[in-house]
Amino acid sequence: MKNIRSALAAGLLVIGGAAVASAQQTQSPAPRQQAHAQRGAHRRGMGGQFLRGIQLSAAEKANIKAVHQKYAAQMKTLRAQHQQGQQPTDAERTQMRQLMTAQRNDLRGALSPENQAKFDANIAKVKVRAEKRLAKGKPTARPPRSY
Repeated sequence: MKNIRSALAAGLLVIGGAAVASAQQTQSPAPRQQAHAQRGAHRRGMGGQFLRGIQLSAAEKANIKAVHQKYAAQMKTLRAQHQQGQQPTDAERTQMRQLMTAQRNDLRGALSPENQAKFDANIAKVKVRAEKRLAKGKPTARPPRSY
C-alpha cells in the first residue's frame, strides 16, 4: 500500500511539473499567424488578393504603401461613421464601394505595365470566384478571422 501511495505521489508530481513547465513556455504564434505576419505590407488589406503572384520592385512597393496610407484614413472615417452592430445603409455601401474602386484603380496605377496585366488577371479571378459564391447562395465576403 505504501508503494502505491509513493507511486501515485510521484505520478502527480510529474504531471504537475509538466503543467507548470508548459505554462511557463512562451507561446509562439500559430503557423497561420506566422505566415500572415511574414507577408509584406503590400499583401495586407484590400490589395492582397489582387497582388497575388506579382513580384514588386522597390519603387512599386513604395507606391503601393503610399496608396494604402492615402486610403487608410478615409476607410477609418467611414468605419467610424457606421454604427457597430447594424447593417450599413445603402449610402454607406455606395460610399465604401466607390472608395474601394478608387483605391483599386490607384493600386493598378502604381504598378508597371507587365504587373498591371497580372493585376487585371487577378481581378478577373476574384470576380469569377465571387460569381460562383453568389450562384451557390453564399455571401461574397468572408467572416472575419479570429486569431
